[in-house]
Amino acid sequence: MLQQFFKYFKLSRTEQNGFFVLCTLILLLFSFPYMANFFNKTDYDSYTIQAFSLSEKAAIASSDHQRAESSMRMNTPTKDVHTEKSLFQFDPNTLDQKGWMKLGFTEKQVKVLLNFRDKGGKFYKKEDLAKIYSISLAEYKRLENFIAISPTFTQKQTQDRLENRASISNNDSGKKNLSITIDINTGDTTAFMILKGIGSTLSKRIVKYRESLGGFVSIEQIKEVYGLPSETFEAILPNLKISHQASVAKLDINQLDVKSLSQHPYISFKQATAIVNYRNRHGRFQNLIDLKKVLLLDDDFLRKLAPYLTF
Repeated sequence: MLQQFFKYFKLSRTEQNGFFVLCTLILLLFSFPYMANFFNKTDYDSYTIQAFSLSEKAAIASSDHQRAESSMRMNTPTKDVHTEKSLFQFDPNTLDQKGWMKLGFTEKQVKVLLNFRDKGGKFYKKEDLAKIYSISLAEYKRLENFIAISPTFTQKQTQDRLENRASISNNDSGKKNLSITIDINTGDTTAFMILKGIGSTLSKRIVKYRESLGGFVSIEQIKEVYGLPSETFEAILPNLKISHQASVAKLDINQLDVKSLSQHPYISFKQATAIVNYRNRHGRFQNLIDLKKVLLLDDDFLRKLAPYLTF
């Protein structure tokens, strides 16, 4: 076949030899990569394994370094806002700003506490501290065993209770004596139960409502107690008096968050949210006129809430 190919192209002997040499070179050229791969396969695999091993070691080292850094960050003490926090016996009626800060309270919380006292507020028993809206239940529990109220204040509360009970007596028909007078801001559940139409449930509701308000500022607020009939209120009205109005717990409208504001009976969660959102956008409230700019707050709302606000 090759002879016919050569005759067809009229190739001389020399040209034919050159053709064979050229084909051989082409064959060698194309087969060289396969031959080189065959002879170097072992070395290449060894290099690949070694490279992978080095890469894997580097990855492991990097991971160990990251874990070490994370561990150092976790074990490094962070800066606490209350670096000097400690517990000690204290009287909330006399403790100064430095003392409150040492107990672990923030400047905002201390401001609310001192403002409450400046307005005439008093702590007659340990539980009164828990009524301050800026203090959480967890914080109160942490301090409960260290609260030591001076006898001066406990004696004053006892005297008020004794005055409320002084004229307790029953007439021959078994009806409750209507000549007694009860201070709605200091009377306990026992005192309210003396009144005609007020049983255990209503007396507890009155005291609980007073605590949630932060104190009564008007005798008319007794009518707001859930389940108290209007005719019962009219019947006991002559037996009610109010004092210690200055001791009501104040709401710092420029400091409290939504949750704290909404805990007050007069403020709904929606209204509290509107107040905080407006404050965040426009800055501090200076007075009731500023607060009136919040769309969800009407005149009746502001009238009822005003005695409980501080700016």
